[in-house]
Amino acid sequence: MNKKIYTALIFIFVFIGTGFCDTLKILSFNLNGNYKSHRLEVSELWADDIITIIKQSEADIVLLQEVYIDLIKRSDTSYFKNPKPNNVLDYFIRKLSGYSGTWKYFTSAGYMLRKDITVDGSKYISGNKTQNNAILFNSNKLEGIDQAKMLGFDKFTGRYLFDKNSVQVIEFTDINKNSKFVVINVHLPYNNWENTERDLNTLEKLYALFKLKTGVIIGGDFNTPRQFLTKRNFDNVDGTKNWYYDKNFGLPTTISTTDEESFKFYNDYDHFIFNNKIKEEIVMQRLGIPVDDISFYAIRIGNNQFYNSKDFFDRISDHYPIIFEFSVE
Repeated sequence: MNKKIYTALIFIFVFIGTGFCDTLKILSFNLNGNYKSHRLEVSELWADDIITIIKQSEADIVLLQEVYIDLIKRSDTSYFKNPKPNNVLDYFIRKLSGYSGTWKYFTSAGYMLRKDITVDGSKYISGNKTQNNAILFNSNKLEGIDQAKMLGFDKFTGRYLFDKNSVQVIEFTDINKNSKFVVINVHLPYNNWENTERDLNTLEKLYALFKLKTGVIIGGDFNTPRQFLTKRNFDNVDGTKNWYYDKNFGLPTTISTTDEESFKFYNDYDHFIFNNKIKEEIVMQRLGIPVDDISFYAIRIGNNQFYNSKDFFDRISDHYPIIFEFSVE
């Protein structure tokens, strides 16, 4: 089995004011950055598949985990590096802006930990160039301000410390200036339950900070089964949870194993969490655990059809994107 660190991309929407007139749609997707062909310099074909998924989903905001970005060393610190320009995120933005509106992005690559560090006796693991997080958004609908410096992420200080320091906090304002909301995007540890619990405790602090006064949505790859989240101080876990699907070709499940002998898709590390100020616009039952590969229905990405999880893994990722559509109370 290939061992790689997954992150749970987690994002929190905080809404202030009268709310949006229209619904918003958010897509969350782990891109499997460790997989060698999932890099722009190796395969524009793969990158174009991701763009096709975003277009077909009609998402307004896209939450990405495990984004491969080459890095540049900094002379002032060994703990952080800068992302090289003209990376895959720039490619995504160019392609999406030619399709719908003008797209922009934020990434954790510039302040993600590149060297392990111990704070108050607790060790925080660093991340490599395959493990960056990013948030893409349609700037014709939204304006965004990165809150990393205000929260101390750029120096790894403050109350909200996570493994890899891949958290993103973006304050968004809708283009009509009616509403503000914050997106918190986190990648939780894989195969390290002690660090996962520590990071979940920190996530609860962020959730509690906003939930009484604003709408809150958390979403992404938690590397944690749902039952461990429902035991915590979150209001709703996976209320509306849509796997990306093509109505003509069926509905697959969320995430595949990296066991090359099975390539089975199963539930469930990708989740959405939200408070009671968020109104669900689409309701769908959660999918169960497939018993065999037949449970992965034939799906279509653009002109390409995938009939089993191995084909999808080889071409796209070992995760499948999830979608949340909502409006504000």
